[in-house]
Amino acid sequence: MKLINNETRRALVISIIIGTVGGLTAIGMFSLSGLMISKSAFKVPLYTLMVLVATIKLFGVIRAVARYLERLISHEATFTMLKDIRVETFDRLINDFVGLHSKWQLSTLLERTVNDIEKLQNILLRVIYPPVVTFLTTVIVCIIYSFYSFEAVLVIIAAMMTILFVLPLMFSRYLERLTNSTQIHRSEFMKRLTDYQLGQEDIAVFDPQGRYMKIMERSRMNYEHSVAIEKRTLVLYDFLLNVISMLAIWGVLYVMANNDNVMMYASVIMVTITLFEFAIPMTNFPFYHQETKKAMNHINALASVDHKGGRMPHHILPLKLHDLTFRYPDQERPTLQHISLHVDAGEKIGIIGGSGSGKTTLINLITGLYDSNLTAAGVPITELDRDAYFQQLNVMQQHNHFFQGTIQENLFSDDRETIEHYLDYFKLPYTTDSEINEFGAQLSGGERRRLHFIRLLMRLRDLWLLDEPFNGVDILSKETMLDQLLKLDAAVVVISHEVELLKDFDRIYIMNEGRIVRSGTYEELQRDNDYFVRFMAQEESII
Repeated sequence: MKLINNETRRALVISIIIGTVGGLTAIGMFSLSGLMISKSAFKVPLYTLMVLVATIKLFGVIRAVARYLERLISHEATFTMLKDIRVETFDRLINDFVGLHSKWQLSTLLERTVNDIEKLQNILLRVIYPPVVTFLTTVIVCIIYSFYSFEAVLVIIAAMMTILFVLPLMFSRYLERLTNSTQIHRSEFMKRLTDYQLGQEDIAVFDPQGRYMKIMERSRMNYEHSVAIEKRTLVLYDFLLNVISMLAIWGVLYVMANNDNVMMYASVIMVTITLFEFAIPMTNFPFYHQETKKAMNHINALASVDHKGGRMPHHILPLKLHDLTFRYPDQERPTLQHISLHVDAGEKIGIIGGSGSGKTTLINLITGLYDSNLTAAGVPITELDRDAYFQQLNVMQQHNHFFQGTIQENLFSDDRETIEHYLDYFKLPYTTDSEINEFGAQLSGGERRRLHFIRLLMRLRDLWLLDEPFNGVDILSKETMLDQLLKLDAAVVVISHEVELLKDFDRIYIMNEGRIVRSGTYEELQRDNDYFVRFMAQEESII
């Protein structure tokens, strides 16, 4: 992501220039104050002191105006930058929402994204601006005062380089490791605390010895210890900044004591003290630097993926997967291994297997939710316009959303007559104008599946992908749904633990631990595969 565009960069440069002018006027004020003290000691004419006082007042006005303009422009640049980041981040979330949702939980993704964008407001105001302005001011001051005391300038340069670059970068890297450790311990503690709050009854019954409480207490102590180390590190950093500033001031005092230019003695000392006051904002630099760096990495992790603009699929069948091994991000063990599968036009495919065998992941791959070596009509899915591909699918997931509104609004169709026909056909006690509560709260599991099945019937497509479509559905409705599926002039892929329902399908795949262990017709599998027989017996015993 391009963090700073040309407009923001221009505003930032202007604010830095104005900030440097404001810094130089502050230096000028204290320099003239020191000079005025020296001249007073030598009993110079009164008008000379009056000129110095007037000049100091003028510098004070210039400094106030410069500070106002600098704050105005720098904050405007920050708000413009945040606006651009929000817009681009939103586009990224929309373009690859499914892929991002597959990597992170929705609530975690949105919370982290909002927090990261808010943290990025510090990148201009507290990470870039302070060291740049302080550095430019220091360079200009050192050039001017090198004519009076080159040794004092060397002391100032050595101290400033340490304060502006060496210490901040060193502590920033160290603090980054500390904050990562703190985040891990905080996450662990919050999970323990959440589990404790949700499972207090079970803990009270099954853990009278307080084992879980001890585990949670250890997590809390680890978290607090990490936070304490962070705080001590920042205190140490602040202490070192002050020590270096103090040593630099004493160093300037020492070298100026042997300088013949007595008139500039107080002036150089006052300038040195003022210059090191400019380094005060660097106190929090390591914290904001690593915080904004981490936030930027998180934002950039929302890869700018645009699945639009690929080839428009006119036909998506046949579908083929060849020797696919798939693992989720940050997961070592593959969820699917060496999967080969093909779906031809009009075929009815069943997928069975135990819990955790990878059935739903396989359906998600066919849906296009993850990149894979899937080909549609011979074209790799990575080359297709993903939205156009998805529009040619009819998908039923295990959880399908319903909106507050009428049945007709939830079925997204103006064909009231057809809706009424299907409602009656599937024995649903509703009309097109029946109201559904928010999230379909009043619908039973079987009603939700039948209503979503009607949604699919209202938009016939060449490929249907259904994940446990018969869960919670009564026997008669199952038979009705199955009859409709078998009549479809479309390819159908169904995940179901009810093996008997798939006996008329063209091919059945048996999955176990992420692999396809057998495939064939119902009769072939029943005759030749002991695993299939055992699976059927297991399912029948559960039912």
